[in-house]
Amino acid sequence: SPIDNDRANLARFASLGDEGVLLMMGESTNIEKCGYSMSESAVGMTFDKLFADNLNNRLIIATFASNVHRLQQILNMCEKYGRKVVFNGRSMLKVSELAKLIGELNYKPGTVIEPEEMSKYPDKKICIISTGSQGEPMSALTRMASGEDKINVGKNDVVILSSSPIPGNE
Repeated sequence: SPIDNDRANLARFASLGDEGVLLMMGESTNIEKCGYSMSESAVGMTFDKLFADNLNNRLIIATFASNVHRLQQILNMCEKYGRKVVFNGRSMLKVSELAKLIGELNYKPGTVIEPEEMSKYPDKKICIISTGSQGEPMSALTRMASGEDKINVGKNDVVILSSSPIPGNE
């Protein structure tokens, strides 16, 4: 149940096989695990609960910049709960800008603000979407936590890692 309702075209894969394609190579995180992965749509319900449970906190959500559907769900929650969004991290800024440009990210004008504009709003009206969900040493989240970024993690912040934990990156 993808959030953009664009389901995999399994018939097209079958027709490629009929045309003589013998091998499809792909990459997938956790491919070695049996069963099914949770639908991206299910993540939205968790975000809704987290936003509702933290109405008085600034939210910092770290996720993969390349997961545009995840970014869209966070933006949807920010609009629902009246929060302004600040993107942080080089890849997050680049991906969100390009995704908006090609119509893959949709949000109302004024939803996304620059870091310098955060002081105009109370913390509870801000959501920072950042790189660093895997504990990468040079990521925006790591820099924010160590005070080496233009945005710092504060005492009223709730940090959400929207990713699967990777052992060793604690």
